[in-house]
Amino acid sequence: MKKTVSMLCGCALAAGISISAVFSAYACTGVIVGKDLTEDGSTIFGRTEDLEVNHNKAYKIHEAGEYKAGETIKDVSSDPENGYSYTFTHDSYRYTSVSDTTPEYGNFDEAGFNEKGLIADMTVSATANDKVLAVDPYVDGTDSSVPVGITEAIITTAVLGSCDNARSAVEFIAEEVATKGAAEGNGLVVADHNELWYMEIYTGHQFVAMKYPSDKYSVFPNSFWLNECDLSVGEEKEHFNISKDGMYIYSKDIFKVASEAKSLKGNEESSSIDLYASYAGELSDSTESRVCSGIKQFNPDATFDGKVYPFLQETKKKITLADAMAFTRNRLESIDKVADDMSRGDLYPIGNRNTMEAHIYHLPSTATAEYPGTMWLALGSPLTSPFVAYYPNQTAGIQEAENEENEFNEDSVYWLAMDTLYMVEYSRDEFQPIVSEKINALESEELQNAVTTMLSAEEATAKNQEEAKKAFDVLKEIHKEIKEKFQNYIKENDYTIRFSGRRATAAFSGTEVLVPKNSAEIGLKLQVKPGEEEGHGELLIVDHYGNPVTEINGELSYSIPASAFPGETHFFDGETEIASEVKDEHYIFSTKALTISYKSEGDAKDSEKAESEKTGESAESGTSTDAGQAGSGFPKSAGMAVGAIVLLGVAYAVKKKARQ
Repeated sequence: MKKTVSMLCGCALAAGISISAVFSAYACTGVIVGKDLTEDGSTIFGRTEDLEVNHNKAYKIHEAGEYKAGETIKDVSSDPENGYSYTFTHDSYRYTSVSDTTPEYGNFDEAGFNEKGLIADMTVSATANDKVLAVDPYVDGTDSSVPVGITEAIITTAVLGSCDNARSAVEFIAEEVATKGAAEGNGLVVADHNELWYMEIYTGHQFVAMKYPSDKYSVFPNSFWLNECDLSVGEEKEHFNISKDGMYIYSKDIFKVASEAKSLKGNEESSSIDLYASYAGELSDSTESRVCSGIKQFNPDATFDGKVYPFLQETKKKITLADAMAFTRNRLESIDKVADDMSRGDLYPIGNRNTMEAHIYHLPSTATAEYPGTMWLALGSPLTSPFVAYYPNQTAGIQEAENEENEFNEDSVYWLAMDTLYMVEYSRDEFQPIVSEKINALESEELQNAVTTMLSAEEATAKNQEEAKKAFDVLKEIHKEIKEKFQNYIKENDYTIRFSGRRATAAFSGTEVLVPKNSAEIGLKLQVKPGEEEGHGELLIVDHYGNPVTEINGELSYSIPASAFPGETHFFDGETEIASEVKDEHYIFSTKALTISYKSEGDAKDSEKAESEKTGESAESGTSTDAGQAGSGFPKSAGMAVGAIVLLGVAYAVKKKARQ
């Protein structure tokens, strides 16, 4: 991939980020390590699933025949009536998954094994450049007469339920994209005991899959990354081609679309094409920060003196499974930067607060179809959640990993890990080392006792449940200790809520609220709710799950950028105006009110800007419930009932989840 390198890597900062890149929540990061580069000769690959906080994930087992031959599944995430559908030609295979807990908004099975030894790891969201999309747009429902194309919400379900191996999975996806189209761009991995394929879906019908070499490693956050490829025609299938060397499976019009878009970098006569230069859009700063730090994670000597981040990387380091786990927790230490999770800017790390789960597949050199390997899974952010080994043939997980409740509860790996993270964020330097020490000790013991040979279903289930229960007990110990220290911390220290908004609340980024010590028994955060009328809305003090706070001690001091409002603005506690002043282009005021309304006078200073800020709003209804300020909700045991959180469904209803 050719790209101007940002300041993170010591060169000029990239410019010209597209509107779609600004508004998209692309933030997941994939990794592949070939067997020649690993300490034990294994193949390692995985992904952080990174979208937002308060978004539960659960481990699931789908028994064989869940879908019968002739049964049709439909993707409700894109369009309940006209979404992508797939009809099984045989009873579905048994498979495992790490799934969303609101199937009414889409399956999002994401990653898993099936009974044939196939592994699917999907997906890393990406978007092609505007030129190629003008020629071959996404089949996303814009034309209501055409069913929506395949999406990440259902692709894993279809692949694991129907495909026998990695090659057949690639050909299945190629057929579906070529004939039904794709509703979005994605990067994905399918593997078995023999081979691993990396695939990029660029536009409505264009794609390339590469058989991954054993002597390279790759880091791929949200973009397309394949560089120059030799797409010679070796074998022509009805809907795709296979290269002469058998290393690529690709769409028939991969040259034609780029040529018509006038974005082609390559030569069809010589079968050469630079796919990044031809199809990719601009990299966001948050993508550059992750690819740069991820490459350096495995090769500290890596340099970026050219203007490219090659997809296929080399290193003299022998990489371990522990290194891969550390990769998911990378917070820009590898490039000597201090991470900023609160926005998706140029300091956005791989190991961030929005990670809903992380998984690493470990395929030993002795892998077979019956035992292709192990999935190491951390539910919730791996910053506060231990990895645990999951096996292809186990028949159940522990209840705490299978918990599908969509509000905080102590009987969930995800929710307990995330509640711990919220507290850690108040004083990362003080709290994170406590968490990391306990997790590192547990994982070190797990890795020493790791199994790389076939277990019976009963043995695999027992081993996973024993280790998962031990990990959950450690997580409970961590949560208890951090909670005690956190309560003392907010009792003895002032702290500042720093707001970082998205979409409708983006203009409020930079807002700060000073919270005096001993103000409340729980951590506080700010929620911004713009009204339907421009310049009107509310500021609310809530816990980290969006529940209103009813009482505090003392006054909170606000500093809000004046640019967040279209004109002179007044703030109210009920009917009473709160005295405010403008200082250094910020509205400054103090109040004990926990719900503040605001009203601006006059017309917008820049109506075009106001309209553009509304562009791309999802079904969030203008509410920022995961704005990124430090805070914590408390478990039931703390005597503070958490209550129901803001409906997660609004986040799931977005046509493109833009997560991986």
